[in-house]
Amino acid sequence: MHTVKNRPCLYVVLVLPVVIVLGIYLPLANQLPELTATHWSSTYPDEFTRTEILVPVAIGLSAVGSIIGLSALALTRRPALLLTLLFIGSLLSWTTAGVFIGSVVPTVLAETPQTAVIGIWMLPMLACTLLALSPLWICGVYQSYSKQLQAQRQARINQAQGIAAPAPQGTALPEVGEFRETMKAPWWLWMLGLVVAGIGIFALLDSYNRSGQANWTATIISLVVCLIVCPLVLGLCWIRVSITEQRTRVTSALFGFPLRTIKPEEIESVTSTEIDPMTWGGWGWRFFPGGSAVVLRRHEGLAFELKNSSRFAVTIPNSEQGAEQLNAIMLKNGS
Repeated sequence: MHTVKNRPCLYVVLVLPVVIVLGIYLPLANQLPELTATHWSSTYPDEFTRTEILVPVAIGLSAVGSIIGLSALALTRRPALLLTLLFIGSLLSWTTAGVFIGSVVPTVLAETPQTAVIGIWMLPMLACTLLALSPLWICGVYQSYSKQLQAQRQARINQAQGIAAPAPQGTALPEVGEFRETMKAPWWLWMLGLVVAGIGIFALLDSYNRSGQANWTATIISLVVCLIVCPLVLGLCWIRVSITEQRTRVTSALFGFPLRTIKPEEIESVTSTEIDPMTWGGWGWRFFPGGSAVVLRRHEGLAFELKNSSRFAVTIPNSEQGAEQLNAIMLKNGS
């Protein structure tokens, strides 16, 4: 059985979309026209939905999503089903709320549905989609279930390969020095970074050329892509892991910015294992319920279990040597 944590917060997060939909509709009911702008090709709408259909469908879908999510919390003996239903319910409910915000509010603010402008209302729509993932983080089941699957997988590997006997008392520990290794991403991740850079530069130039004056929204987005997104993607294409007695540090070997720093006293255990991207959230710098990872490819790496109940993994060559060194540091420090 897996324990569901933070139940009061989960109840609020799962019910809140229904409250948002009703909270927007009730005060604006008399101002809504017969048609509501619901599809956007760019700034202006290109499709519309009858308001008498949109409102009950939005209320119904958000309520159904909340019910699915709430009912999933009772399935503690079936964690896979719990997580699946929780994700489906939360995504349905929050996505509906986001679409409702991005449709109703711009329509009410415009003179006619045809002149509605999505503008900044795209941001709450995106925020609602991101909030749909929050129940998976809050409940804590993904973390315990992932640990269970990883332990079962490691047990099968150990059974097939044989388990090394623990070192007897008095066995000399490996010398504690500095462990440094780097790893490069596959070619397609480098290409992705270059494509992102090209898109950012093109969008920046295009924002000035269309009308002879700057489109500030497009300019700001382009600058964010060029100055933040592109360096982040390219920086993840070549990483460095260094282990000393003071900390384990994962940085970009290309630009030098830090990705993760872990002190020995924060570590519960660390092992050298094969890092499967699909088990750790995908490729790149990944964040998932209960932890994070820096995964460049399916490769050996270090898997950390931390004392705050979170997990971290990084793909790196010679990970067995790194794990031995970290265990020696932890034993030396009495962690």
